[in-house]
Amino acid sequence: MYETMEVYPLSWIFYVVFIFLTAFVFLNMMVGVVLDVMTRETAEKEHDAQENNHQALVTQISELQKQVARLADTLDAQQQEKDGSKKER
Repeated sequence: MYETMEVYPLSWIFYVVFIFLTAFVFLNMMVGVVLDVMTRETAEKEHDAQENNHQALVTQISELQKQVARLADTLDAQQQEKDGSKKER
């Protein structure tokens, strides 16, 4: 740097601009990496939460299906009792 400043006295402007731009680019890259990691962690948490909700819904649906089947059996039994009592008359 000092050798070029002897020949070109304003060359210090190039070096200062170069250092600031390099620092700016490096800082932006680090911020980008941090944001990328944070985004991935947030996406993983959301995916886990959705998976847990999905499992809970599957469990609820299977319980509801069992209840509906029991109700259908009860209704069939009641219908058969009614049909049996009508035949006896």
